Amino acid sequence: MPPFKDEHVLIIAPGSAITQTQLGLPETFTPPRWRFPTRMFPGLKDGEWEPVFVREKVKVKEQINGHVNGTTAEPKDVEMIDGAQPRPETNGQTTSDHETKMENLPSDSTGAVQPAEPQPDTTMAEDEETEYYDDPYTSANAVYPLQSGRIENWPCFFALLSHIYQMISPPFHMPVLVVSQPCWTARDKETITQYFFESWKIPALCIMDSALAAAWGFGVQSACVIDVGQDKCDVTAITDYVVNEIGRGVAIEGCGGSALTARLREEFEKQRERYEGIEDLNELAEQVKRNAICEILPAGVPLPGQAPEVVQQPAPNPLAAASTGSEAPPNPSEVVPKAAQNGEASKVGTTEEEENEGVLDVASIVARSDAAELLAKREREKAEREAKKKGGAVEAPKQNRLRNSDKHTASFTFEDYPAPTLDHSDTSTRSRKRKREVEVGPERFLLATSSAESSDNVLERIASAVHGTIMAVPDISARSALWDNLIVVGNGSKVRGFTNALVETLSARYTLSPSNTTIFTSEIPSTFSTPVPTGGTNTPIPGQASSAQHHTGSGVNPLLVAATKNMMQPGQHLQVPGQLQQQHLHGGYTPLGAMDQMQHQSYRGMSQSPTSMKTVKAPEYFPEWKDPSVAGMEEANFLGAQVAAKVVFIVDQGISKGFLTRSEYNELGPEGIHSCAM
Repeated sequence: MPPFKDEHVLIIAPGSAITQTQLGLPETFTPPRWRFPTRMFPGLKDGEWEPVFVREKVKVKEQINGHVNGTTAEPKDVEMIDGAQPRPETNGQTTSDHETKMENLPSDSTGAVQPAEPQPDTTMAEDEETEYYDDPYTSANAVYPLQSGRIENWPCFFALLSHIYQMISPPFHMPVLVVSQPCWTARDKETITQYFFESWKIPALCIMDSALAAAWGFGVQSACVIDVGQDKCDVTAITDYVVNEIGRGVAIEGCGGSALTARLREEFEKQRERYEGIEDLNELAEQVKRNAICEILPAGVPLPGQAPEVVQQPAPNPLAAASTGSEAPPNPSEVVPKAAQNGEASKVGTTEEEENEGVLDVASIVARSDAAELLAKREREKAEREAKKKGGAVEAPKQNRLRNSDKHTASFTFEDYPAPTLDHSDTSTRSRKRKREVEVGPERFLLATSSAESSDNVLERIASAVHGTIMAVPDISARSALWDNLIVVGNGSKVRGFTNALVETLSARYTLSPSNTTIFTSEIPSTFSTPVPTGGTNTPIPGQASSAQHHTGSGVNPLLVAATKNMMQPGQHLQVPGQLQQQHLHGGYTPLGAMDQMQHQSYRGMSQSPTSMKTVKAPEYFPEWKDPSVAGMEEANFLGAQVAAKVVFIVDQGISKGFLTRSEYNELGPEGIHSCAM
């Protein structure tokens, strides 16, 4: 088989809403060149599919004097009948033809018959003709073959692939890489393999998981990939470039972009008078969600016009509070300055402030999630101090310079198409967009909040799925690396602030505070127990055993036990009840088989509850993927597919068994796709 070339590689990534396609691998990987809507329309005949909706229009032809709408039409044949026609009788008398014609002629006042003026023949005949035309502006009667990632309509899906093949006009010697959805079964992959080899006659095929492709795009070997799609969310744990199928969150309903749109529409329904004149509120919510005025605010940030006291603060993590033994942090509004406690008035512009005016604690600022807001606040305070020194008033901030989160209302351009009318001859209204300026209130910040019908929101459901997926990874020592390598992809996560809000939700629910890690007794080289809150009865005495042990039997503070749950400490082994019984029967001796099992189950570190969470930094050597107006790293699975296609088809050339060839397909059949490494 001849080697493949970069310009011949075809990549297809089917999705529920958009199918991304690109023919050829450029020198620097770029966003997908083709984006086809994942939908088809029923054709005029049964079993046929069209990429656009085909409308039917009946055109009426008017035949006047042998001419049809300005075009000459053939005159109708005249039927000739032999023999004389019977004449109409009047009172039993037969009139001649000459008399009948004379009677029909008009006469003047003297009774003289005047010749009539010749009248044109206005005989009209109607003939109907059916015309068909494409309507690319409507989605009526559209059939979507993929529902929540699953292929529900195979004929429609194959028609879509055939349409893509005709549009891109690929060469004959063309290898294909298909980015598969996590919910595709083995039978689905076999059916797709059979279609490509038998219909397209391709020389090689590779099917790659979308989560693994995202990890390739970010250049990490272990990560937790959170793919937020249109109607669902997929959560996948990847360790050493291997997908963990155990505990994988596949096609989680109610966690996609449509759920955010539906939540935003609920808020628009409550403010119906504001959006009077807009018929389709769902389309309005979809366009607002994609606009920059829509944003998910961080926890604790009030809505514009809302008092900070009524903002719901995030619930403190009981695990973090128990791990440090500290109480809940005080409310910032209740903290009294030290100067006010001593009865001293606060002074503005003191010598100490002037000396420390340009000094910033960089480490503490970078560690905060609101670093940009803190720096902006420092700049405003500095401007206020300078204005007071000069004796001038501080200028009020201008409306156009306010941040989006500080604006009570924001405007954007709403675009829609007029509804099709009964007059099919008027095609100008269907091809013309209607644009209008729409003012949106604070409800644009509430798309990720809980609704009245449900107690949780999209972020909480995704956070719960992420925690369950990582906790189900068999290799317990790899879980901490998954928490530190979170990847959020999918077009449903393009909303401003979505990734930061998701990480904040995960941290608030599952993160332990790592500020004090020496409080665990397993790290202290002694047999003394940690004092429990029982009045000091467990105070250790040198040379004596502890007089009181709590119900856990380990002499550990119960608050720490509640914080760590099943967390094992460094050097501590996990034992099952059967092994403990064997130790008791053999006088404390553990058999060799049980010891091997214990060593296999032993692990180190804080693996049950994470101490930190962070997302993977996007690679900087793909400049085309840095422009958010074209494409962002939310489509990193397609970037990883390009990297994998370069490695598998061009560099490796099949040495590592990364794709299925034509000869292997002829020998193994569609089941041979499972033998590929990808």
